[in-house]
Amino acid sequence: MQRTTTKQGGLIILESLVAVVIFSLGILGIVGLLTLSVKNTESAKYRNVAGLLANSITGQMWVDDKTNASLKTNFESPYGTQFVAWKSKVIDALPGIEANPPTITINTSNVATITVWWQAPGEPAAHNYILNALIIN
Repeated sequence: MQRTTTKQGGLIILESLVAVVIFSLGILGIVGLLTLSVKNTESAKYRNVAGLLANSITGQMWVDDKTNASLKTNFESPYGTQFVAWKSKVIDALPGIEANPPTITINTSNVATITVWWQAPGEPAAHNYILNALIIN
């Protein structure tokens, strides 16, 4: 019996290696998408918490004495009595606000501007949530 050799020897191994490389690139793409998904979920969580905190202090303003002088004394940053208590809640709930503490300003028309900052770990810049509320007497 004569043995014949073909010129296609090793082609199956080469095809298998190419298939493994393509499969590996697909898995790396899925891992990248999963990482981005987790990052976006964390960002949405912090945005939601900032909105809830801003709405909670606005609700306190609506049930408190609504005169301009009282609102400024109780809620305006940095020394308002209600503001100081609320600020500690913000510090406990959101990361990275040491450089950018929350602020509340109240103008003469009783429009309160509430700004809440946060900076997620590993992010280069801080984010903010701004709420404007008219507190009517």
